[in-house]
Amino acid sequence: MGNDKDSNFYKNILDLVPEPILVLEVKDLSVRYVNLEFQIQFEKSSSFFKKKKIDQIFNQNSFLISNLKKMSKKTGMFLIKEAALFKNFSYEVRCIVNETYNDQILMVFKKSTKSQFFNQDQFIIFDETFSILSHEINNPLSSIKMASQLILKSKKYDEDLHKIVLNETERISKIFKSLSYINTKNSLLDGSNENIHEIIRYSVFRLKEKNIIKIIEDFDPSLPMIRIDKNAMVQVFDNLLLNSIDATANKDNAYIKLSTKFLYGQSIKIPNLKNQIKKNYLQIIFEDNGIGINPSDLDKIFIPFFTKKKKGSGIGLFLVKKIIDYHNGEISIKIEDNCTKVYIKLPL
Repeated sequence: MGNDKDSNFYKNILDLVPEPILVLEVKDLSVRYVNLEFQIQFEKSSSFFKKKKIDQIFNQNSFLISNLKKMSKKTGMFLIKEAALFKNFSYEVRCIVNETYNDQILMVFKKSTKSQFFNQDQFIIFDETFSILSHEINNPLSSIKMASQLILKSKKYDEDLHKIVLNETERISKIFKSLSYINTKNSLLDGSNENIHEIIRYSVFRLKEKNIIKIIEDFDPSLPMIRIDKNAMVQVFDNLLLNSIDATANKDNAYIKLSTKFLYGQSIKIPNLKNQIKKNYLQIIFEDNGIGINPSDLDKIFIPFFTKKKKGSGIGLFLVKKIIDYHNGEISIKIEDNCTKVYIKLPL
């Protein structure tokens, strides 16, 4: 990175980049520098990485290492897709070997658009999902089979049996339609700077007509615009509002409270690093005093097809989480003071 003055200047710039960056020595692929975001992802300080070889960081990643060895003999920009894995996320790596500084490789890690890699917990979740799916499909199939057998035995047309076959066939069709929603990719190509309060109020305006219920707003007027996919976020708010409306149906003194808050400088702790990294978030809270959620169901609430509603599909909250994940946000549901609260955090 040149002399000390130049080196410090470029390091300061790279520390501002929100993507993990790693700089290697070409001669032996040892670490010369890691930026702050790289330290956050690995939860290690720069002193931990100093002079370490690339194979000590990415254990047994022969694909990445072999590509780096090839690139070290060239100059230019190169892309290695799905080259690295941090915290169960796949990253593609852009490598730059500059003609001026050809003794080093600058590596920029960008999270793959693919969803999080499977870990053990996720295999358990998918096992439960397909058990539920199998059960959901088996029930209408059993009804169709029974009705078909009765139709074959009967010499007369039975309208009720005919309706059973039609209704249960439609039920299976809806289940597979739900599966298509799960596979829908959302690339957020329509992302734009939006006022989050306008989007929330848009959902409230359309859905409030369906139910007369007290809506309480507690919005932070100082919130900045946020870059999001407006249509996707409307889908999130519609789902959450409908859940609250269902939960508060036929309840006296029912209410839904909608809050927003600016979370300034949320600290991220990095082991062995004195200075904590701070990031800003926009927080949205949906609160209702409805029938609530069984605490034992909280860890299953985002699993596709999991529902306790008689007419529920079990897809709504799964899609909500999927959309929030695409925005690099966080969502959680808690039971506090006999109220159900949904917390959403979106990075600014």
